[in-house]
Amino acid sequence: MLYVNLFFMFGGVVAMMFGMKVMGAGLEKFAGGRMKAMLGKATSNRFAGVGVGLAVTSIIQSSTATTVMLVGFVNIGLMNLVQATNVIMGANIGTTVTAHIVSLSGVGNIDIGAIAAFIGFIGIMMSMLIKNEKVVNIGNILAGLGLIFVGLEFISIYAKKIMFTESGAPYPIVENLFQNAHSPLLLILIGIVITALVHSSSTITSLMVVLASIRVLSFENALFLALGSNIGTCVTSIMSSIGTCTNAKRTAVVHLLFNFLGCVIFLVPLWILSDEVTDFFAKISGDVGQQIAIFHTLFNVITTALLLPFTKYIVKLSSLIVPESKKQEEEQMKFAYLDNNLLETPAIAVGNIRKEIVRMSVFAKENLNYAMEMLLDENKDNTEIINKNEKMLNFLNRNMTAYMTKVMSKALSVEDDKKIGSYFHVVSDLERVGDYSENIMEYAFKLREEELSFSKDAVSELENVLSTLNKLFDVTMEAFDKRDVTLLDSAAELEEQVDELTKDLEIKHIERVKFGRCAAQVGSVYLQTVSNLERVGDHVNNVAFSITHYRKIKKTVTSKI
Repeated sequence: MLYVNLFFMFGGVVAMMFGMKVMGAGLEKFAGGRMKAMLGKATSNRFAGVGVGLAVTSIIQSSTATTVMLVGFVNIGLMNLVQATNVIMGANIGTTVTAHIVSLSGVGNIDIGAIAAFIGFIGIMMSMLIKNEKVVNIGNILAGLGLIFVGLEFISIYAKKIMFTESGAPYPIVENLFQNAHSPLLLILIGIVITALVHSSSTITSLMVVLASIRVLSFENALFLALGSNIGTCVTSIMSSIGTCTNAKRTAVVHLLFNFLGCVIFLVPLWILSDEVTDFFAKISGDVGQQIAIFHTLFNVITTALLLPFTKYIVKLSSLIVPESKKQEEEQMKFAYLDNNLLETPAIAVGNIRKEIVRMSVFAKENLNYAMEMLLDENKDNTEIINKNEKMLNFLNRNMTAYMTKVMSKALSVEDDKKIGSYFHVVSDLERVGDYSENIMEYAFKLREEELSFSKDAVSELENVLSTLNKLFDVTMEAFDKRDVTLLDSAAELEEQVDELTKDLEIKHIERVKFGRCAAQVGSVYLQTVSNLERVGDHVNNVAFSITHYRKIKKTVTSKI
């Protein structure tokens, strides 16, 4: 029955798309660290940028995901527009890998689809029976690959049943829609619309490869549909740029410009020389599906080669299309390194959370010093900057916690999962440092209201504690940022010094009270300040030693491999 065959064909599409997703997720987890390193090398060197884009997209199997990620990077200032443009060009080449994988099903007399399906079975067994993380990731990659070919087999079998008569001839409607010549502009428009709806040019191109291999779709029609799919895939990146900064919007426009210009470059030659182009690709391969995969790659390679020297001009054109806003926006609290687009690549998001925490520590340390400056010098008034920093600390605490919760819902490696678990506590510890700084600022107000002040000895003692705390802060954040356990001994020694100093100050204070050298009101503020400084030392020390649990986990994981 027609509807049964149709349902099975759609099921094949689902299996293929899910296989792509599983394989891409497995590759991303397996190579997440390498991706971070590669993106870090996306310098202004245009060829390095193209290489990074090609490599990353080959791993995650989606130029759309790469471009969305780039929009996020530009939005938070990790990459400039020229660098992002070079990476986009490489990403468009990398996304053609999927079509070549799909086209393998038509190679030679060996049934590669059956072999791939069996490899998928091995992969799922590896994932289920072996608990080693790397083995599980490899198993998922193989399982995803197997699902792709199982989906392709379903599409091929049931598409034939739907579109061909028992004698093997295509139904007239199929011949009219897929094989007869149509207006190239209409085909490009169809390619744009379908790809925009599916959000994946890889999926549409792969379907074209399958339909062409079973002689449903003509090569000539597939060429123009492929051109349209390259433009349609830009819709997702444009949508992801809504609400971002100007340069992030320009990144999405660059993606659109690149694919649009490539379409314009190829349109006229393909339209006028369609017979010659068909003959040329027929000499390269006898399988129409493989011809489409090869064309898709050549389109992106040639477009990149032609447009790469004009990167700066493309960037300038995007600046004309998306001009700087003349209306000056109010300053808003926001992340410096995090963006929701980074959730597409959790491994990179985890690395950027660490950077955001290091940034948060700067606000906490500043507030401690500003508050102590107010306490020890009655002529200083840092109220405005302390309140501003405290609002930022509260913003980061609240929103980073929410962001990390989103990251935890993604597929993470064991290492990254443990890092995020420790980061929740680190963010809370830094926020508490800000609270103690607010307490100290209030003590400064209390002294001023009652027209009291510390003695020179008390000021000197508190400055000594603060100096030690600043050293502890610096060592702690270096250890945290670099995951360097060799610095923990220094952190522990400094925290112990803070404890000893605060205990010593309490003893000296009692002596001053005993001999009547300190007023009761001043003494109360002094003791509260000392207590707050000691607690700050505890929280900073917690941040330093948050890396030890992660290191133990990593060592355990490594020993199993």
